[in-house]
Amino acid sequence: MDRTRELALREAGRYGVDADFVIKDDLPSFEIISEKNRVTIFAPNEVELLYGVYSFAEEFLGWSFFAPGRDRHFPQRVREIPADGVLIQAKKPLLKRRGFIQEFPFNSETGDLFDWMAKNKFNYLLTWMKYYDELSDELKQFALDRGVKIESGHHNFDYWIPGLKYAPEHPEFFAEVNGKRITPSGNSELLMSEQLCTTNKELRKEIVRRMDEYCRKHPEIKTISLVPNDGFGWCECEECSKFYDKNEKGDAYSISKHVYKADRIYHNMVQDIAAQLKEVQPDMNLTFCAYVNYCAPSEGMRLEKGMAVHMAPYWHCINHAMDDPSCEINSRYLADIEKWCKVKNGGEVNVYEYYMGVNFYLSLPMIHWEKMFREVKKYNEMGVDGVLTQFHVPHWSVYGINYRMLGRAGRGEDEKKSISDMMDDLFGSDAAEGEAFYREIEKAMHEMGTCHVPYPRSFLKRISMEQLEYFRTLAVNLAAKAPQESFRKELVVWCEYMVRFKKLFDKLVSGTAVTDEVDELLKWVHSYSDMRLFVLDRFDSYFEGMREAIRQGTPWVHYNFDWEDAYILEHDRTLQ
Repeated sequence: MDRTRELALREAGRYGVDADFVIKDDLPSFEIISEKNRVTIFAPNEVELLYGVYSFAEEFLGWSFFAPGRDRHFPQRVREIPADGVLIQAKKPLLKRRGFIQEFPFNSETGDLFDWMAKNKFNYLLTWMKYYDELSDELKQFALDRGVKIESGHHNFDYWIPGLKYAPEHPEFFAEVNGKRITPSGNSELLMSEQLCTTNKELRKEIVRRMDEYCRKHPEIKTISLVPNDGFGWCECEECSKFYDKNEKGDAYSISKHVYKADRIYHNMVQDIAAQLKEVQPDMNLTFCAYVNYCAPSEGMRLEKGMAVHMAPYWHCINHAMDDPSCEINSRYLADIEKWCKVKNGGEVNVYEYYMGVNFYLSLPMIHWEKMFREVKKYNEMGVDGVLTQFHVPHWSVYGINYRMLGRAGRGEDEKKSISDMMDDLFGSDAAEGEAFYREIEKAMHEMGTCHVPYPRSFLKRISMEQLEYFRTLAVNLAAKAPQESFRKELVVWCEYMVRFKKLFDKLVSGTAVTDEVDELLKWVHSYSDMRLFVLDRFDSYFEGMREAIRQGTPWVHYNFDWEDAYILEHDRTLQ
């Protein structure tokens, strides 16, 4: 018997689902029917059977699957099962691929994560190759049993061609900048702006050889990627220079107007390597990214079968939906996504999302649930195949609603019911008051400026202390109604954190902050490590940069990248 079917049977017993299982190939998804007091879950495959078990447990048996490893049961929400009729109707998902992007090593929470993904009908995980290499066979099988496909990829120029290994004998493999080949540092997690000489034919052959070797070593992997190291730093050698014009700069919306466009130089490499890989690994899928100064397809670029692009609308506005024509930032990104959909020739398009506001938004608010449903419907109309989002488990109580809404939207579920069910899960009889709490925050974010790009300055510079203190009062009132509820306690701490961060931020802007105040806030954040609010290593990194700026007497804007700070200071003027 199929392992996933066995799992579905076990999970049915675990959650009290008494039903028959029937595979019915012509269905677009699972469907649950009651006939003469007997429930049957019909599905086109075993994974959909498993989804049916979880949906029935949620809809009729009082179960909630909001957070990884923290299933909850509400006896008062158990519903009577009708004797006859369609209990849950089959519906074709709007997105083929609904997934996460993991930018941290696998850990003790990985099993809970895979379990949560199945319960919320997520089916894809993109992770860094260096992290996949550490994933145990047991957890690989655990994901496979739950219908979760894993892509081994992300930023990986240095994985395919490790600088410290190749540079001594093959300096020509690496970018030439200002007339000199770079010396790879090997000491940065992202190797920021350290690229390869992408036109070098021997380099391309070596990448394909390494890819073939990797695929043979990991036969379970069906998708790998070819993604530049983060940042810029493209090669300027004579051959590479034929693929760009230094006078043709990127754009402000994609944080790249300070550098020349690199779309042609990257896409030429991708197409060539994809064709070479197909000769030795005909069934392997190759992904690449669209990002910063290579957001749109270059002339002649085609997404052939076995290719997929991850289009990343980095730093897009969360106060507007992606298809809102009044938002200059989002409308430009949407146009890029549409261009990718138009060059599909058997290949696929995924949107690489940031429903946690990228790594250094630091648990500040992102509340745009209706916009997510609207965007997914638009993507479906355009021909987008999937949406993947960055995430972390340790901040789940801040952004977990976004992740759950993505799963619901991607499956084509009802928007109002999805939000209502979520509030019921989190607040029970206080659902209306709980939703009002979030709506007040959402309202304030819209009132503070036309657009909001999710980095701390965009929020903290424009939100008032009075508003943050009001949010804290609302959270305290919610917690007082059910003091035993841990999630409500976390909301109080979350709001207190925003108040404290705002106080520090205002002092930074006025030039009166001292390092002791940074240390005090960081210590306070660490004191709540048992709550799912803060990704501590991100806070450590961010606040260390802040400390250093104070020591040196320099302004603190974001993370001490000059080019990034320049865009943020420009946003001070343009996002009013």
